[in-house]
Amino acid sequence: MKLTTRTRYALRALVELAKEPGDRSLSLDVIARRQHVKPKYLEQIFIKLHKAKLVKSKKGPGGGYLLGRMPNSIKLSEILAAVGESTAPVLCADGKGDKYCSGLVACPMQPYWQKLKKLIDTFFESTTLGSLCEDVSTSTAKKAKKPGTGI
Repeated sequence: MKLTTRTRYALRALVELAKEPGDRSLSLDVIARRQHVKPKYLEQIFIKLHKAKLVKSKKGPGGGYLLGRMPNSIKLSEILAAVGESTAPVLCADGKGDKYCSGLVACPMQPYWQKLKKLIDTFFESTTLGSLCEDVSTSTAKKAKKPGTGI
């Protein structure tokens, strides 16, 4: 499975929003600049996230976007679904045909692809934006320490 840029950018943008204190919103331009993403592409992603109620918009001066819910209540599976990402490692694991697969009718691998999809789904269903943010913070703190100084 390879996550699309749409999904990776959605995750990174939501982590940005989750880091903001309280009810503070961020504009798409700020998020795009921080994450090195084109604002127009990010806007398309946020339309989907807003439709799924994962973000809400704030109008007027100082407006922008903020999370629709607490980070610990947003499952990564919801984010993937909002942007249209599939967790299937191959098309047949999603119940879709693949015209390039010669073994589509009696494929001995299909049960294994479906088992892998279930494992991937379990991971995304059990991981929240909040836990992702904690992991990102821990990872960033470790990288900031200078080797050999204990700092």
